[in-house]
Amino acid sequence: MTPIKLFLAASAAAFITSPVLAGDGEKAEIVSEGSEKADHDATVRCKRLAPPVGTRMPGKKVCKTNAAWRLEKEAARDAARESQDRSATGNTRSNG
Repeated sequence: MTPIKLFLAASAAAFITSPVLAGDGEKAEIVSEGSEKADHDATVRCKRLAPPVGTRMPGKKVCKTNAAWRLEKEAARDAARESQDRSATGNTRSNG
């Protein structure tokens, strides 16, 4: 193995095995669904994403903290609302 490949492999291994941190600096934990910590922001939750259309390959498994999943969900919701509000087809949300 060349030195650069060895360095890249070691860097990737160190990155993968390093503890995941939540937004406020807490170490992330992996707990069972029935645990009281299951909804804590620092808890890691893994989801399998939908596979690409037209393939037999399974979707990717993505693990993020609950806080990261929540932020992603809120960003998607906000983007959808903004798209609807700016729609030229008349399908706008009413304020009220």
